[in-house]
Amino acid sequence: MENFHIQPVIDLASNRVCGGEVLWRPDGAPPSPEQQAALEEDPVLNTTITQQAFVFALRQLERPQGGVWLAVNLSCRYVGSGMGFFRPISRMVPDLDTMRRRVGRRLLIEITEKGIAGHEESAFINELAQLHTLAVDDFGIGDGPLSHMLKLDFGKVKVDRSVISGIDADSYRQRFLRWLVAGCHSIGADVCAEGVETESELAFLRRLGINQGQGWLWSKALPPEQFESMALQDQAITFRPDPMAISV
Repeated sequence: MENFHIQPVIDLASNRVCGGEVLWRPDGAPPSPEQQAALEEDPVLNTTITQQAFVFALRQLERPQGGVWLAVNLSCRYVGSGMGFFRPISRMVPDLDTMRRRVGRRLLIEITEKGIAGHEESAFINELAQLHTLAVDDFGIGDGPLSHMLKLDFGKVKVDRSVISGIDADSYRQRFLRWLVAGCHSIGADVCAEGVETESELAFLRRLGINQGQGWLWSKALPPEQFESMALQDQAITFRPDPMAISV
């Protein structure tokens, strides 16, 4: 399980860590282009890494981290009806059902907007959403119609960094984001901005009412023990002095 790091997610109202995204870090480093391509194209590798990330998140959420949540990415492309998904996980976590109930909504299942499709996939995702929180990831880059999203019981939308980058100086994307925030808040869903890198972007996102932010402005993905230390801090999170000097 040492192949996973956690990137902090910040509550924009308090500027404190409220959660984190579990990211695959083979050998402790970001995946190479070849490894990333294999993760996206190889169904066996993708499913295995997802199952391992699920177990990693469950175990981390059992630790005292101030009530933060953790998110795991799930590809609808390979999950199908979900039959057999939990079988290997139950071998790694003997009392899986009890642990899942204990963790509950603090485990987020992230699915990409472009991956939302199919009756079987939607049924399995909604089954997960009965116990955990569902988040639509990378919103703004997918080609799936909104009708696919409306089939799912999601509680969070994560806006892709391609929408967020330079948002403070782009009036068209600002209007788009206002529309999205209003719609999400009207149905009780939070909005998280991905790829936040500048204080100017952050200031605009706060004015707009974005709930959470994630990006190099605060932190790259961290080893679990560093994330835990950051999550347990009493004070607000400070900005990184040079966010462009680090890698995700």
